[in-house]
Amino acid sequence: MPCRRSMRSAEGIGTDLGPQAKIAPSCGAPTLGAMKTSAIPGLSVRRSAHNHREQGVMLALLAAAALILAAVIGPDAAGGVAALPCALGLLLVFEARRELRLGRRYRVGAVSEERVGSRLWALEARGWLVAHDVAKAGDGNVDHLVHSPAVTFVVETKTSCPRERDIEQARRQAQWAVATYGPGREVIAVLCVQRSKDRPRLAAGVYVVGAPHLLDFMLDRG
Repeated sequence: MPCRRSMRSAEGIGTDLGPQAKIAPSCGAPTLGAMKTSAIPGLSVRRSAHNHREQGVMLALLAAAALILAAVIGPDAAGGVAALPCALGLLLVFEARRELRLGRRYRVGAVSEERVGSRLWALEARGWLVAHDVAKAGDGNVDHLVHSPAVTFVVETKTSCPRERDIEQARRQAQWAVATYGPGREVIAVLCVQRSKDRPRLAAGVYVVGAPHLLDFMLDRG
């Protein structure tokens, strides 16, 4: 079912980056070497998922050890000394659950990026430059960058219904591309929703598009 969450109109976040903003002269034509890309869709997200899972497992083991210690000491121990390891164990249980939930969420995100990335590789046959997990200096990464002969597409991936902050993130990524690639290239911000079949629509300067329509949209605009 199409996502029905409301979003501000294209005019709602200002006009500094419209859907066809022109890049100021900067570093010349994009190349894979200059993009600092892993070339593997979703790699950094999958690493984050792995790290959160490892952290969650470690915290769960520590929680178990603390609760076992509290049980060994027993509730009748003098001075209530069992209360401290019991409280610590319960706190660690809460933190372990949080880390494991984050790990699951990141794994879902990684799968979505991989699936969108697999669609984008088809554009290489047309001579387009496709990169994934592109590092930004000191500030995270871009899910996908696609350069046609004349246009740069900055593609952020979300699994399901995007929120306002997802739109704003896509805009920030496009602004970074405006400052990075050029000269004279057109930048188009795209938010691809993996589990959506919606056709492209413009929201606050960002094209929101369901995954099945992504390539047709890019070929039409590129």
